[in-house]
Amino acid sequence: MNIRKLLDWRKVLIYSHRWLGITMGLLFISWCVSGAVLMYYGLPTLTAGERLMRLPQLHLSSARVTPAEAVRNLQLKDPFRLRISMQGDRPVYRINTGRVFGKWTVVYADTGEKMPPMTADAAMEWMRRTRPELSSNLRYDAYMQKPDHYVRIPAMQPLLPMHRVAVEDGRGTEYYVSEGLGEAVVRADTVGRMLGFTGYTLHRFFWWRQKPWFYTIIGTVSWVGMMMCVTGLVVGIWRYRLTTRFRNKAGYSHSPYRGWMKWHHYAGLIFGLVTFTWIFSGAVDVPAIPGIDTFGPHSTFSKTQLGLGARSPQGAGSPVDLEPITIDRLHQAVAAIRSNFDPKELELLQVGGKLYFIAYKSPASQEEAENWTYRTNLDFLTPLLDKEHVLVSVTNPERGAFARFDDDEMLQIATAAMPGASVTESAWLNKYDDYYYYSLPSFNLGLMKPVKTLPVLRVSFNDANGTRIYMSPSHGQMLKSEFDGRVARWSLYGLHALDFSFLYQNRPLWDVVVSALLIGATVLSTTTLVPMFRRLKRHAGRLAGVVPERRGPQPQAVSKARV
Repeated sequence: MNIRKLLDWRKVLIYSHRWLGITMGLLFISWCVSGAVLMYYGLPTLTAGERLMRLPQLHLSSARVTPAEAVRNLQLKDPFRLRISMQGDRPVYRINTGRVFGKWTVVYADTGEKMPPMTADAAMEWMRRTRPELSSNLRYDAYMQKPDHYVRIPAMQPLLPMHRVAVEDGRGTEYYVSEGLGEAVVRADTVGRMLGFTGYTLHRFFWWRQKPWFYTIIGTVSWVGMMMCVTGLVVGIWRYRLTTRFRNKAGYSHSPYRGWMKWHHYAGLIFGLVTFTWIFSGAVDVPAIPGIDTFGPHSTFSKTQLGLGARSPQGAGSPVDLEPITIDRLHQAVAAIRSNFDPKELELLQVGGKLYFIAYKSPASQEEAENWTYRTNLDFLTPLLDKEHVLVSVTNPERGAFARFDDDEMLQIATAAMPGASVTESAWLNKYDDYYYYSLPSFNLGLMKPVKTLPVLRVSFNDANGTRIYMSPSHGQMLKSEFDGRVARWSLYGLHALDFSFLYQNRPLWDVVVSALLIGATVLSTTTLVPMFRRLKRHAGRLAGVVPERRGPQPQAVSKARV
């Protein structure tokens, strides 16, 4: 390239797109392939159903120490989640402390002692006891102090170290047992690992997730990709002609290009814009786009609203007062739940400033457990699930178990969460809207996504942020949607997953449309491979002084007099 070409903006545009395309071409192909996998699969996971099914029946007859006493004795700070279940034949409190995902501590309810780290032998014994049908096929595989490809998501890091136990079942099944949590947190087989790597890991460069420069690399690549798309769109539109004015050996054409590049030109005109929106929304997710707070405190998808524990008007994750939980009240709560089904675990919730226990009916079989609703790889940690359950008041367990909260109470909690703002609308929804709905399970696998049950109460307020609060009477869950969160919803989920209600709520229409667009984007990228290889080979030859510079005949524009 000489200086005259650098002074010609059209040449700069063409050469910029060409070399950005050479740099990003293979990466775009990998994004298309991995995106197709992510339409249907994320990472290997252990469903909440399998976890619950494998827990022993809850027996609190030997419980002597209350959760509050356990927290004080062990000097645990800021408890915001509590699960009560069994570890072997002993009742335990699983207490989550800290911030965001927190750190789990398992405390024996009979003595108040902290459960010691699970050894390799203890992990194997736990597997034999909870999976007796596999006991003869179990083999200890590895002690993991660092994450592999399938436990790199941040919420998994507090669960390390892990014992990896292999099952010799012909499917390459492996269980990951957390040393500190004392139970399995992931189940992976060969097919799941292959899909997980070609999908989520490849799509997000997740083998670098623990590196300090991870988001810098992702952000830089996103910006380069957007520049490539923009320059390609400009060049493609500029060089296209409505009349067939370009002449080559095959005849007349709307495009000045031939062969593979002609197909690339046409594919870019058709699929270039959606390719740009995909890379743009991916940059939003990184985040590499300033001003769009995808998971900030005011976002529709805020981490404080995604099921991280106790429910309060301020959101999940707030420290919870465990003092009201006495041994007598625990026994009464379990008795109330047993009138519906035998509980295996109690989870503490805080709704409207009041404490409740929620318990889920365990699946009856492994098949049923594996078919439990899958929203994220953290379903086994998520407190709220869209499954049969009952609730019991902590302070008034004698009132018995119930399946949902009172409708009027939901409205009271919503209005109390917005002091100083007046209600402009309140309505019960029996269908999902654009901000309260289930999106792709493989989207944001590292978050504990909230349950979205119907009916739901939607309350709108007249504050500056245009706040809407969704109250779920089945769980007492409060989700908040504000203006910048709605911007993030469309710029991330809408543009990347194309989960617009008219498409996503009418499957398989969504599957057909997204598959067609992915195929088109793949064609757009793959049509550059042969020209890219030829160009790089030619330039390599020139650098080596072997191949002289030469140009083939170029298509010529047809005279305007041609009809």
